[in-house]
Amino acid sequence: MRDKQLYKIHADICKALTHPVRLEILDNLRDGEKTVTELVESLEVAQSTVSRHLSVMRSIGVVSTRRNGTSIFYSIASNHILAAYDEMHAFAVEMLTAQSAIFAPH
Repeated sequence: MRDKQLYKIHADICKALTHPVRLEILDNLRDGEKTVTELVESLEVAQSTVSRHLSVMRSIGVVSTRRNGTSIFYSIASNHILAAYDEMHAFAVEMLTAQSAIFAPH
């Protein structure tokens, strides 16, 4: 039973990382915590969109929050998330490079 529980958590984490905006949010948080307003400015995405994606990521435990007065600061909950992101990103770059080589004029 414990393995099934672990697979469920693993799948939930992966699902939380399946949207390009969420990946952009993670990349923006790698340098430290940010507010929704800072993320909106950086990503050039509507506030409601950023808030919705942060809510998904927070519910899974990918990001965490810290309140300071009326401001809520978001940060990456674990360095393991960033390491996984970086590995997947490196693989995506490899795939894009390989695809570019296939379709490049000879």
